[in-house]
Amino acid sequence: MKHKKRSNLKYNFRKYCVIPLKIFRIAVVDTIRQDGVEHAGYLAFLSILSLFPSLIFLISIAQFFDAFGDGANLINTIILNAPKEVSEALAPRINEIISGPPQGLLTIAIIGVIWTASSSVEGCRTILNRAYRVAFPPPYIWRRFISILEFFVIILTIISGVIIFVIVPNFFHEIEKKLFVQNFDFDLKYLHEIMIFLLLNLTTSLLYFALPNVKQKFSQTIPGSILTVLLWVILAKIFIIYIEDFQQFSLIYGSLAGFIAALIFFYLISLAFIFGAEFNYHFHRTYKIFLRNSNYK
Repeated sequence: MKHKKRSNLKYNFRKYCVIPLKIFRIAVVDTIRQDGVEHAGYLAFLSILSLFPSLIFLISIAQFFDAFGDGANLINTIILNAPKEVSEALAPRINEIISGPPQGLLTIAIIGVIWTASSSVEGCRTILNRAYRVAFPPPYIWRRFISILEFFVIILTIISGVIIFVIVPNFFHEIEKKLFVQNFDFDLKYLHEIMIFLLLNLTTSLLYFALPNVKQKFSQTIPGSILTVLLWVILAKIFIIYIEDFQQFSLIYGSLAGFIAALIFFYLISLAFIFGAEFNYHFHRTYKIFLRNSNYK
């Protein structure tokens, strides 16, 4: 009996502690080996390139759902939580777009806006195909068409998320009024943080699931998405501390410091995203073999 318990304890320790750490190490090595460090720079460039067209399209579509004001508030919240140099570089143009979306631009150059905004989607697909070892992806024209469709889906998902962020707090505020709870705002702050974390995990899992040209279950993307979001939070905190304690950006780049900081910030986010894909790939393969071998014993 004791031998069986010890064997089960050893099995669980290996399953839940040793193997995930080994997968983490292998994912780090393969992120470097599969040129993930270089591809993160490419993805960071595409993210900045498509940021403003995507925002223009998002704000314009949000007006049809009566979510423009709430979406603007959410975007301003994200800007305020970004590193100071990043927010100072991006905030002026973002605020211009929020204050008055250029409808004329959408009327005249709608195709160009959608094409540029969907470039980051296709860039993610290309990188994820490499992480998931897709040797023969579909033709480029077909992939680009799918990228545009998925861009629309992403926009609608973001708008749905904004609406949820409005409905849920209002629901709890109504409960607060009826129950006469005075300190409910304190708990509401943590509720917002939990919702943001869950929404980021859901969005990242959807990207891992839908973008690469490989068949997989949605549940297989969850471990990497959780790890990616945690890395985003950690890297953002470290980056903020680094910028505040070291003034190298201003000394070296001068007036361009904000844009360089924004580029590095997107680079770190992209690198964590690529690492999460590598982790998912090895996580599924490793546990599939591990559980199969365990059943044979």
